[in-house]
Amino acid sequence: MSDAADLITQAEDLALAGKLDEALRAYDAAIAADCTDPLAWVGKASVLKAKGMYTESAECFIAARAGISSENFVGEDAEKMAAFVSMLHVLQAEALLYAEKPNEALVVLDEADQLRPPDAASLVVRGQAFVQKKAYEDAGNCFYRAEEWCNANEDSMLTQVWFCKVNLAKESGGILAPPYAAEMYEKRRGFKQPKGDFTELLERANNLRTAGLMYDALRYYDAAIEADPSQAASTLFMKGVVFEQLRRSAEALDCYSEALKNNPEPGDEFRIRTRWAALRAARENSF
Repeated sequence: MSDAADLITQAEDLALAGKLDEALRAYDAAIAADCTDPLAWVGKASVLKAKGMYTESAECFIAARAGISSENFVGEDAEKMAAFVSMLHVLQAEALLYAEKPNEALVVLDEADQLRPPDAASLVVRGQAFVQKKAYEDAGNCFYRAEEWCNANEDSMLTQVWFCKVNLAKESGGILAPPYAAEMYEKRRGFKQPKGDFTELLERANNLRTAGLMYDALRYYDAAIEADPSQAASTLFMKGVVFEQLRRSAEALDCYSEALKNNPEPGDEFRIRTRWAALRAARENSF
């Protein structure tokens, strides 16, 4: 093992023990021994981040990349190295977000995406950059694209993606319905098939609607109808309510009409007809 590798191991142990200043000195010693070792720079970046020195942490990722020459890699190794360098860009962008520099972070993420197509990590960090800029629709598009990536590849970040979606719905006024979510719903792609019995699916749909994740709620209402068609009237009514919240009045009216065709209970029928009539009158008055 080289001197630099020994020092990196020592620095890692010190960082894990919470001895950040000592770890930082050990990483600096490793860098002095071999300034082209990206692991030394990445380790130093993590310690600086833990110390709240976010701009300095971001600069370490630039130094980490500087020691990597793409000319030394071909074939599968070149692909792996591109993935590693892309990851270094994403980590740099994340550090820049901690420093509240979203515009700089977006530039770095653009560089990462030139190396390989964006993955969930890249999309989540990009979405968080847009949140800082209060570009909520762009942020929502990124988080739904990240969910689509997780469902198509591997889902280790799926919980984090959902956490981002829920928080964004709260921050953006209670409803999260970006264009990409609508596209995923309409084309029936990018989502995992909801599982459970009717009661479980309906409860989940209602919770998602309350959380403001409207297109997610619609997917679960659809699954609930498939699970128990005898409950279609009341479930279609709730779909109509969601479409109203999305200001998609034509789809809402279609849902209310379909609900009335599915033999609703007398109390439900009155509620559906009242909502249908009110929405239809509002549409006519708007023309």
